[in-house]
Amino acid sequence: MTSLLSVTDLSRSPSLEEVSFTVERGEVVCVVGPPGNGGTTLMECLVGAAEPDAGHVEMLGVTVGPGDRRPPGLAAALRGESVPGRMKVGEALRLFSRLYGTRGLPRRMVDLLDLEPLLSRRFARLTDGQRRRAMLGLALVGNPELVLLDDPAAGLREGSRGRIEQAIGELRAGYGGVCVVLSDLAQAERLADRVVLLRAGRVLAEGTPSRLIRLLGSTYVMGVPPHLRVDRLQGVRVLPCGAATYLYGSREALENAIQELSPMSGDRVWSIRPPTLRDAYLTLSAVPEPAALEGVTEPAALEASA
Repeated sequence: MTSLLSVTDLSRSPSLEEVSFTVERGEVVCVVGPPGNGGTTLMECLVGAAEPDAGHVEMLGVTVGPGDRRPPGLAAALRGESVPGRMKVGEALRLFSRLYGTRGLPRRMVDLLDLEPLLSRRFARLTDGQRRRAMLGLALVGNPELVLLDDPAAGLREGSRGRIEQAIGELRAGYGGVCVVLSDLAQAERLADRVVLLRAGRVLAEGTPSRLIRLLGSTYVMGVPPHLRVDRLQGVRVLPCGAATYLYGSREALENAIQELSPMSGDRVWSIRPPTLRDAYLTLSAVPEPAALEGVTEPAALEASA
């Protein structure tokens, strides 16, 4: 079966280098990396706002190149997009509905995005969260098969962020597929059927969130202050990471580490937790150093052993 989106060796200097992945029908694919790792440039290349230096993109069975119109059935919502400030949300939804020749935004999506109270309001009077929910609604008016989103909930308060996440989850069933660029690894872990991890414009790893977490080969994680000496702990992997140092290992090994570290940390309460997608990203992104990362293998080896 043909993928809804197929990206092959897409490059744009200096932001992207040979990025490849697919989006299949009925799945949400999250392309994830902290700001500056190429996610927004990737989305700009996909929607035609930027020209890649090399690579191949196929959408909905159609190969698209620089300057080509994107095929019908594609919708995108990019950060910073808007419509004239004097236009009301309801007016914009009706206009887009006529342009697409549809009956408008499905009631279920209106409710999920909480657009009903906004229909009579002008775009210039909306908060950032309200505007992004409205723009996502406009993107979905045409009942697209493939939806492209650029970090739609970044920086928003919990209410708007939660509604946008619910709407993205709903797209699995009512639409074809979704490709969303995110900077929040926790959000990707909640939303994604499949994750593409980006680092410095390259694909670091790809897979389901659970599979990427399993690449750690550890059961539990504990964070400790960076000034503590942890190089002599037994049975743990150590990952220095700026404001904290992360210890990976079995619960027993981490409990033993607590006993060794307690005399140096006073009455501090230690928290041992299961690993997350963020832990997987930090570990796979690290440059292995035998003294600091004992037991952490290279990403290629991790992939091969999964």
